[in-house]
Amino acid sequence: MAFQDGLRGWMKALESEGELKEITAEVDWNLEMSGIMWRACEEHGPALLFTNIKDHRHTLCTKFISGALHTYRHVALMMGLPKETPPKELILEYRRRTEKLLPPEIVEYGPVKENIIRREAVDLWQFPAPFWHALDGGRYLNTYCGTVTQDPDNGWINVGLYRGMVHDDGKSIGVLLSMGSHWGQMCQKYHERGQAMPVAVVYGWEPVMPLVAAALFPRNVGEYDVMGAVRQKPVELVKCETNDLLVPATAEIVIEGTVSLDPATFRMEGPFGEYPCYYGGTPAPKPVLQVDCITHRTDPILQGSLEGAPYDDGAVAQSITKSAYMWNNLDRNIPGVVDVWCPAITHGTDCYVAIKKTYQGQAKQVAACIWGSTGAIYSAKIVMVVDDDIDIRNLEDIQWALNYRVWDPDEDFSFFRGCPGSMLDPSVPPELKDATKFGAVGRWHRLCIDATKDWRLTRIEHWGDRFPPRTLPTRQITELVNRRWKEYGLG
Repeated sequence: MAFQDGLRGWMKALESEGELKEITAEVDWNLEMSGIMWRACEEHGPALLFTNIKDHRHTLCTKFISGALHTYRHVALMMGLPKETPPKELILEYRRRTEKLLPPEIVEYGPVKENIIRREAVDLWQFPAPFWHALDGGRYLNTYCGTVTQDPDNGWINVGLYRGMVHDDGKSIGVLLSMGSHWGQMCQKYHERGQAMPVAVVYGWEPVMPLVAAALFPRNVGEYDVMGAVRQKPVELVKCETNDLLVPATAEIVIEGTVSLDPATFRMEGPFGEYPCYYGGTPAPKPVLQVDCITHRTDPILQGSLEGAPYDDGAVAQSITKSAYMWNNLDRNIPGVVDVWCPAITHGTDCYVAIKKTYQGQAKQVAACIWGSTGAIYSAKIVMVVDDDIDIRNLEDIQWALNYRVWDPDEDFSFFRGCPGSMLDPSVPPELKDATKFGAVGRWHRLCIDATKDWRLTRIEHWGDRFPPRTLPTRQITELVNRRWKEYGLG
């Protein structure tokens, strides 16, 4: 749903539901803020608003919010649904809404234009970017934002989510620019024209922005159109000051600048505590976002996310959007898919699919379909397919199926070797992540686990099937027990 006044409207909605906690005690930006967020993520607690940050009581920006989408309760509220809505229903609702995209609207002015800082006066140290992890290469400003770029050929606007570290001059940001990403492909086109790429980074807007910016979409799908569909109202955009890019009118902060692929402009960036809960990459010269202008609201609020925690904002959001992406792809090609789950704990590196099996080899076909999509480059290294009586969000069900539905590991475990994969995966040897030799991604060997019933087994006449039935309570008994649970004195 749409929230009036951007991030501030979202914060009011969280507060009304008891899902926002203001931290007024003094907190150090150097590791302490991230330590607090780590525990909040582990406890699936409320979003946190820091208003007393060391060294930032009198800077241009004094407030920082994190954890805005790090629970499924928050994702449900973002969509205007009851807080207790289960993840499967969130995935189905996200799929339904994104069936019909809703283009943005351009307006003349918005609160993000209340203050304008030109290049000479730019000082990124005015913003309380945390030092997130003990071995990080610096303070990372870009962790939960929207990076806006435009294809110079067809005008397609992309909004992605990419990390960025503040350089010591306070006027530039070191970025991780993968040539396999959409903004990397756009940047290559500018480079071939002998130009730097215009970029705008949006900090602090409605939660739908980082959710969609981190999601998977085919080329030429505009994220602003998807945001409009999810929030069920067009996104209002204003033009930047120094380029023709468009940004949300009610955003808190927008940084405008350019990125060049000229190696002479590169500066050291990294390492950074990345989503696999490991540090990503060694320090190396990387492209730089050279800041030309900053526009911001009065008393702006910076937003960020603790990457590398098991249940950070990005992990929870992507478990919904990646599951929806995979499910949509499967529905176009494979019959009988009843559920898909890409867990938050692994950022979707594993993918579980439940099917109503109707023919032999269906599980392997599911894995092949997933791996053949561009969205699987950083996802679904391991695909496990089960029957429709297995709850794929229940680890005990998954373990049970692995033990009692896998009859022949030699056949039920299928490997697909030499695939593209995440260069941030710590299990990939460093020499296989060399972008100059192998391109912009790492090298994965993928695994399909067929944990469906094996139809080659001899039929058991007593039950009229190859497998005996599971010892589960009937649906009627389960409903009765749930209904009377408090009456039993147990709830």
